[in-house]
Amino acid sequence: MTKKKILFLCSWYPNKFKPTLGNFVQKHAEAVSQYNETVVLAVFPSTSITKTEITESKRSNLSEIIVYYPKASNGIKLFRLIKNFRAHKKAFNTGYKLVKEKIGTPEIVHLNVTYPLGIWAIWLKWRKKIPYVISEHSSGFHILSNHSYPKNILILCKLILRNSAVLLPVSENLKNNLKLLSPKSRFSIIPNVVDEHLFIPKAFENKDCVKLIHISTGVDEIKNLSGMIRVFEKIRQANLSVTLDIVSDGDTKYAEDLTNSFDLKNVVLFHSTKTTSEIAQMIQESDGLLLFSNYENFPCVIAESLMCGKPVISSDVNGIPEHVNSLNGILVKPKDEIALFEAIKRFIVIKNDFDSTEIRRYALEHFSYTEVGEKFSQIYDQVARSAK
Repeated sequence: MTKKKILFLCSWYPNKFKPTLGNFVQKHAEAVSQYNETVVLAVFPSTSITKTEITESKRSNLSEIIVYYPKASNGIKLFRLIKNFRAHKKAFNTGYKLVKEKIGTPEIVHLNVTYPLGIWAIWLKWRKKIPYVISEHSSGFHILSNHSYPKNILILCKLILRNSAVLLPVSENLKNNLKLLSPKSRFSIIPNVVDEHLFIPKAFENKDCVKLIHISTGVDEIKNLSGMIRVFEKIRQANLSVTLDIVSDGDTKYAEDLTNSFDLKNVVLFHSTKTTSEIAQMIQESDGLLLFSNYENFPCVIAESLMCGKPVISSDVNGIPEHVNSLNGILVKPKDEIALFEAIKRFIVIKNDFDSTEIRRYALEHFSYTEVGEKFSQIYDQVARSAK
């Protein structure tokens, strides 16, 4: 593999307004930067600023450029849309000039999440002859569900998907959904990545009770915190010694209110945004990860838990069963609160039967920076050869 100049173009990325947005994309960028000259470019609108702002930073081998542009929110809709698009285009052009100052003309654009920045990936292909690949994470492509992108966005995305050199969904399930939009595309599944040097197994025994952890945005429509809390009310009534730490960067007041209404304040504990190191420590100090999502692709927290050698209790949705099985966890049907209650009861009995070393070994083979970084680099080499 030869080192390439890679523009990591990101629709989702941690920023000053949403510090954890697309943190899994940032981890992909870090993995890629171990093998390639990599610059991140992300562009975000804001109604709280009056002129373009630029943030540049360096993370080990990775350069990051984030451009914020003022977004109009008043006036006639058509004029507002035109004004905002012009501001968005100007912000991208400003950022792209900085990219070229750092690495010259990129050899490959790695687009992360098709909408909305995919328009610039296809523009760079048509105008600058730079091929692009797409890593996709969004459940907006679950097009047979009621939570997919609107039709007008899917039409735009279809054009962007079909012009990519390779589509890189994080799960087989997402690949199958993308195939409905772009059936002739070339695919390669590359999952979320975990820093194997930070997320490591540590001996930690919770003697008094079983300690589970849940980490998510807390959006109830997706993550179903309400269902989990109702299950923990049943657990309390059954006098089972289990606690749950909920870590979220979102609005979980509804979940906290429900917890208080059940008098579960000593059983279900809420935590605000944590650093990656703090997340690693909390997983290490738990007995396992708990998810009860209504739909997902493949959440990064599962890979993080497995990298720490911790088993997972989760709903059996979308990309999750591709990696979670009886060797490293327990799966239940989504929204089936009785099944989740029974799964937690079973977990109390069998939690020490899971082989932490084997769980970690599987994670290293699938989710490590080394493994994923090499896979991306192999894709880049293939794309570069095809472009000649």
